[in-house]
Amino acid sequence: MLRRIIIQLFFLFIPLFSISQNLEEAKKQDQEDDNRYFIGKDIKIVDGNAIDALRLIPSVDVDADGIVSYRGNTGVQVFINNRPASQSGDYGPLLEQIFIQDIKYIEIIANPSARYDADGTAGIINLEIDRKNMNSTTTNVMLGVGNNDKYDAGLGFSKNTGKLSINAGYNYKQENRYQTMDAELLNFDDDYEKATYQDYYGDNFFEKHNFQVGGQYDFNDQHSLSLSSNFAATNFYRGGTLATEEFEGDDHTIFSQYNNHFGEKQVMDNRIDYVYKTNNDGELATSLAWATGQVEHQKNIGEHEINDTDVTFNDAAFQLDYQQKLKNGMTWEAGVKQTYRNKTQGLMVYDYSENKDGFLPNEDRSNVFTYNEYVSAAYLMLSGKKNKFSYQLGVRGEYTYINTYLETDATKNVNDYFNLYPSINLKQGLSEHDHLYFSYTRKVERPSMRMINPFEDTSNPNYIHKGNPNLDATFLDIVELGYGIDQENYQLKFSTFYKYYTDPARWYTFDGEGDYMVNTVINMDHAIDAGVEVVGDVKLLDWWNVNGNFTVFYSEVDGTSIDPGNYQQNVNWRTSLTSSMELWKGSQLQMQFTYISPSFNPQGTVDGRYFMKASLSQSVNKGQGSLILTVDDILDSQHYTMYRDQPTFSEHKVFEWESKVVRLMFRYRIGGGNQKGPQKAPNAGMDANLFN
Repeated sequence: MLRRIIIQLFFLFIPLFSISQNLEEAKKQDQEDDNRYFIGKDIKIVDGNAIDALRLIPSVDVDADGIVSYRGNTGVQVFINNRPASQSGDYGPLLEQIFIQDIKYIEIIANPSARYDADGTAGIINLEIDRKNMNSTTTNVMLGVGNNDKYDAGLGFSKNTGKLSINAGYNYKQENRYQTMDAELLNFDDDYEKATYQDYYGDNFFEKHNFQVGGQYDFNDQHSLSLSSNFAATNFYRGGTLATEEFEGDDHTIFSQYNNHFGEKQVMDNRIDYVYKTNNDGELATSLAWATGQVEHQKNIGEHEINDTDVTFNDAAFQLDYQQKLKNGMTWEAGVKQTYRNKTQGLMVYDYSENKDGFLPNEDRSNVFTYNEYVSAAYLMLSGKKNKFSYQLGVRGEYTYINTYLETDATKNVNDYFNLYPSINLKQGLSEHDHLYFSYTRKVERPSMRMINPFEDTSNPNYIHKGNPNLDATFLDIVELGYGIDQENYQLKFSTFYKYYTDPARWYTFDGEGDYMVNTVINMDHAIDAGVEVVGDVKLLDWWNVNGNFTVFYSEVDGTSIDPGNYQQNVNWRTSLTSSMELWKGSQLQMQFTYISPSFNPQGTVDGRYFMKASLSQSVNKGQGSLILTVDDILDSQHYTMYRDQPTFSEHKVFEWESKVVRLMFRYRIGGGNQKGPQKAPNAGMDANLFN
């Protein structure tokens, strides 16, 4: 009766939805790591790709651009089989090409140990891909359509011949979304007061092509070699009208300008991995990854200015790791890594000249900015287990050398430093089903190119945006203590965490020298996040499962050395709840609700916000295909509202975008075969995941 009522309410009030249902039952979750979400057991989904699966994990989100976040932080890194998925950091195209059927589990590494890069404070999400030990050939086809010119298409192919496996794929994605902005700005001092009101409406369009090819060859049980390459090409266009109304004394001015921004981006990611398993329970893994890319775009600001930008980047990383299991049950591991990042951005500014009736170069603002980063790292770790007590101790040393320079300025900005990043992970089993754990890690946040690029963005004449080339890195100390329980029909995890930030980088707004505001990035004195998180998964009925998370934390940002009034403290909380129901055979209805409480930044506040997503999926042809209907932001409630009240100005802004999107997706798989048993993934042996 309850199931029938839910079905009737669904079709009566919410006629549009999408995604998910049970796959084959997954293997029992490894008790040594309760942060693994197995497809079918913990992630109940009919069909889809890695992005669809990630969105069903508590505290994880993936936005429309494929940017992955964990606990609201977008600094998360994505790994595949314990190796970085992308050297360029562009994870979206890769995740779209990984099908649910090929994922064994998804692992959340909230506080990465010394094994991993110190830069990556939001954690790591590792996808364990299940390579089938069988002869099989599989073809995947995907077609999708959404409202307001949104289209998806994909074609994938994989072949397994035992020792050799190859795969290739192509994905196409097109989207168009509108966006709006309403702003009210008051500037005041002892002499005058000025009021500025603005509104903006525009479209954000992009078209993306993604090509991927890869393969792995197992020479024997000890030696394996894998290669992969991914190429993504994106065309984009953003255009809209900015209307401005100003009041200053008796003066009243109204004007508007149409801005458009268009260009193309190309990125090539490549990777080679070699694994050698010794005869004495050792494993040597080495990898080489490199990425190259170019972005060319033009920004037309009203009828008076043109910005031509050309960006090139080159990233490379070499890594060597060794693990050895000792006779006493302990495991030691060590590794070295060298990374190099280069990014060059050239900006050519043209101003309109009425005398020449055309655009002339602005030599004062045109420039070339170059960023070079070298990081040399080495780590050592020791782990073991005695009875129900497990431990992992590690330390990582990193030497960082960064130099930046402007073409018009012969002086280079150099920043180099060496730091140690220890990690401690302890775990005490209390019974077969519950345990306590403790972790401590030290991390670093290096400024992004956007944060340090000094070029000015004058798209809005009242708000000038620019980076700060003198920005320092942010260092974090992270402590977490928790309790986990895993029963047959429910899993719960309670944790407390504390994060201390030294020199945190935050966006900061101040009065410019002219009649405008300047928005840039500066290092605050310190910041603190401390709170409690509860994550749960409950099987209410055989056909109904609910999971969710609740986080409440105290936040403090201190920048009083910059401005005595630059200090904020508050209590934030956020929660999400996902309900998954099998309404009839081969179907699944999922509904997801998220709420984020009001929060504070160094200069103001941000309103709370909430949103809801729903999906309905149906498998077809005995599970070979699926039809999926989704509705993002059913209540059309997504927006971002912020306030700032400072001694010389006050500001109120509301940003909205097309968040309510309806999509219909069809996926079909041809071929495959019966799986004889998963092959152990390279570099996953020897209790590598006892801790993270």
